Amino acid sequence: FDDDNDVGYGLDGQDDLDYPEDDLDGIDFSEGDEDDYDQGGNNGLLDDYAEDDGEGQQTSSTEKGALYDAYNLLHSLAQDFQKPFDAPAVVVVGHQSSGKSALIEALMGFQFNQVGGGTKTRRPVALRMQYNPRCAHPRCFLQGDDGIERPKSLTEIQEYIEAENRRLEKDPVRSFDSREINVRMEYKYCPNMILIDTPGLISAPRVRKNGGANMQQRALQAAAKEAERLVVSKMKCPDYIILCVEDTMDWKHGITREVVQKADPDLSRTVIVNTKLDTKLPQFGSPKDVMDFIGAKITDQLSPHKLGGPFYTSVPSGRVSRDANDDDDDDTRFEDDDEFVAACAEKEDSDREQVWNRVKRMKNGQNPKALLPKVGISRLRGFLERRVDECYRRNVAKIVPLLKAEYISAERRLKACQKELDAISLERLKDNADAFCDDFCKALKDTIQGSIIAPANSYGETLEQENLAAGSFADIQGCPMSVSERTWEHLLQAEVGNTQHRLYGGSQYHRALREFNLATRCLRLPTIT
Repeated sequence: FDDDNDVGYGLDGQDDLDYPEDDLDGIDFSEGDEDDYDQGGNNGLLDDYAEDDGEGQQTSSTEKGALYDAYNLLHSLAQDFQKPFDAPAVVVVGHQSSGKSALIEALMGFQFNQVGGGTKTRRPVALRMQYNPRCAHPRCFLQGDDGIERPKSLTEIQEYIEAENRRLEKDPVRSFDSREINVRMEYKYCPNMILIDTPGLISAPRVRKNGGANMQQRALQAAAKEAERLVVSKMKCPDYIILCVEDTMDWKHGITREVVQKADPDLSRTVIVNTKLDTKLPQFGSPKDVMDFIGAKITDQLSPHKLGGPFYTSVPSGRVSRDANDDDDDDTRFEDDDEFVAACAEKEDSDREQVWNRVKRMKNGQNPKALLPKVGISRLRGFLERRVDECYRRNVAKIVPLLKAEYISAERRLKACQKELDAISLERLKDNADAFCDDFCKALKDTIQGSIIAPANSYGETLEQENLAAGSFADIQGCPMSVSERTWEHLLQAEVGNTQHRLYGGSQYHRALREFNLATRCLRLPTIT
């Protein structure tokens, strides 16, 4: 996937980077000596987060921000007019302790979640992130049950999520709640993206059917099934991209992928990411093992239609200190979010350097350089942003015609209302009353006398009015036209005719039949599944 302002790479792992042929020993990946290593000068996450490392990239970021704002406005209008329309989002799915929460924090550019083992999220958290270069610190807004956004601090939002977790822990009926906690965030490192953090999947112990499971095991199994049902229901939205978080060293077995395939069988909406790469690399004994693991050819064989991946990420340990009285060890504490982002960049460079040092001398016909574009948070983040941007553009083409028709209808009603308002005066009311009496008497006389004639000037419609009121054969969802719009208009004039005449009754019926006959010859047949 080549982009004007991004380093190009593809799903097959081939990239267009310029690597030295002999050796990379002695190159310090953290000090900016990466000219021979990455043609874009993208040494880690800082440039990718800030999106201001050049005039062209700043323009691209501005355009993406404008697209995101315009799309949010269209989405709000669609909700106001009750039109079917979903905002594209990335649903993050993973088992407990798979590194899902830490990965989300690295994508956001600041620490937000509780991390560690156990169930930390019992309600999905929808994080609507907006890139704002003027925000030196994250600005957060929590949507209440009344639908109104209110500014909150990170601590207040964390307390709200923890309170919801405690409430659901004590709930005798259910352990999870499918209602989303909606949080909007603005920050200088945030991408324009919606991330939905789902509850962590639970690996419950298997119990024999005839064996006697104790109460704790039964409760754990029930919670695991409930969490899985909730996550699968979230993944079924066709406009959502699924980020499948795996913590595995054997690609033949993926417990999270098995759950994802219940909603996306061919993984055509799924991006796979493997976390904790820094702890896995030392466990491989030979360069071939590293090459096989990161190359992950078995995933291409098992899921040839997957959307992307696998990508490989590592997140530095430690938490950002948000309390001035925090006495944690300095080795596990960051002073602020900027230091956390810098640490993520250093970790990414360290991972790439380790991978390169392990596989650079392989001479068996495989290309070691093809592995590096799969390593790092910045590569995963860039891939997700491009896929979400594509979803935005596709969905805009769907919603604009619906809103345009709603606009025409609303404009017609407003004109009628304005006409009534203009008539509110004593003299006009008297004239209208007299006219109404005359019309009523005439209508009563005509009714008594009877008539089969309907005036075309009152009931007739042009072809354009007919299409706005009842739809057009040329705008059928799933059946695109095989001719251009200009050719279609020419054929309407030539073969249908009377497009500008206000027809009614039999003449309008025959015009509709001619239009239908033309459409059957110009529409593409739908795909047979």
